[in-house]
Amino acid sequence: MQDLFPEENIIIGNVAFYGATSGEAFIRGKAGERFGVRNSGVKAVVEGVGDHGCEYMTGGRIVILGDTGRNFAAGMSGGLAYIYDVNGNFASLCNTEMVRS
Repeated sequence: MQDLFPEENIIIGNVAFYGATSGEAFIRGKAGERFGVRNSGVKAVVEGVGDHGCEYMTGGRIVILGDTGRNFAAGMSGGLAYIYDVNGNFASLCNTEMVRS
């Protein structure tokens, strides 16, 4: 039998917390694509996200304890995203057009 580790697998699907206005989430594992898009108030912690994470985010707080996909934060105009960039490749994946670091 193969061991499965949540931090290495997608546990929560695509578009989770799309348009979320409040609440908290602590996810042991990775999220699919478009995590936290149009988030205006949720606070979440996750161990990695797919492409287009935090797109058009206007509020809330997101903590990502691992990898992100490409085009992270495109159109993000508010809120905060904290990325634990273990591999040092986040700069090449973040869309910095509207992001302040």
